[in-house]
Amino acid sequence: MSLAPAQAETKWPDQQITFVVALGPGGSADRTARAVAQRLQQELDVPIRVINQKGGGGHVGQTYFLNMPDDGSFFLASSIHPYISNAILQVGADYSLDDFAFINGQWTDVDLFALNADLPYKSPDEFMAAIKENPGKMRISVVPGSTGYINTLQLLEAYDLKEDDVNIVTYESGSAARTAAAGGQVDMTVLGADGSISIAEYIRPLAIASDKRVPDWDAPTLNEVLAKHGKKIAPLVGSMRGIAARASFKEKYPERFEIFTKAYKTILTDPAFIADLKKQGIGSDWLGPELTTEIIKSNFETLKRFKDIAK
Repeated sequence: MSLAPAQAETKWPDQQITFVVALGPGGSADRTARAVAQRLQQELDVPIRVINQKGGGGHVGQTYFLNMPDDGSFFLASSIHPYISNAILQVGADYSLDDFAFINGQWTDVDLFALNADLPYKSPDEFMAAIKENPGKMRISVVPGSTGYINTLQLLEAYDLKEDDVNIVTYESGSAARTAAAGGQVDMTVLGADGSISIAEYIRPLAIASDKRVPDWDAPTLNEVLAKHGKKIAPLVGSMRGIAARASFKEKYPERFEIFTKAYKTILTDPAFIADLKKQGIGSDWLGPELTTEIIKSNFETLKRFKDIAK
């Protein structure tokens, strides 16, 4: 007598899911996790609770998550980048990116390269030419250790320029760095695109440090600009709020991984939910596992190269 083959799972098992937020309550990662949990539990028909395990710049929560069962009852719903990468590079975490199965980067900060609006330069090429003609004179505002700082260095490298060819002025807050560009104290600023909307009338966007354009700014991506020069860089993205599973969960329970991924994609392509997230100031991108992983891994290599600056 032959045994009947085990039936493939077609729905999520009847078990509660816990979202682990590796940062404190009330922040953007926490708000994103709670909004997704509320809607996703309806899609999966199981309760989803959210807990915060903050500390060590995400390291405490990430370690906690990796020590939980790998049957799909726990997911890391947090800023999955750059906190995991920084814990590996800066803290010496005993885990690697390969211990995570990244599902989606839902809401990612990207840097905007923007000039003071009174300057005559209309493109990155024109501004880079001005830097070459006036070494050490052009001023760029950034926040120390920020993605904007690293993306600035990458852009200079792409144009065969060095850090000493410009005057990089550091400010302890994004607000101060933006104000300096808006008021003409510096020529260019490189900061989060979303946060720069407040000074839109005072600046001219040149480029976006992203793999695609963003709706709020009429500016090409860095690699669109560099393509004409036969060059390409890996723009460093900012905080990426999203969800990751344990890699061992994906290996042991591939059907559950697919069920969860499909459900997550379903809610992020629901116009009503997207509109609700927008009202809360929360992003709703669907990148999917492959692209999310590709971005995080390529950014890891950039962070590794500039790890002393990223501190």
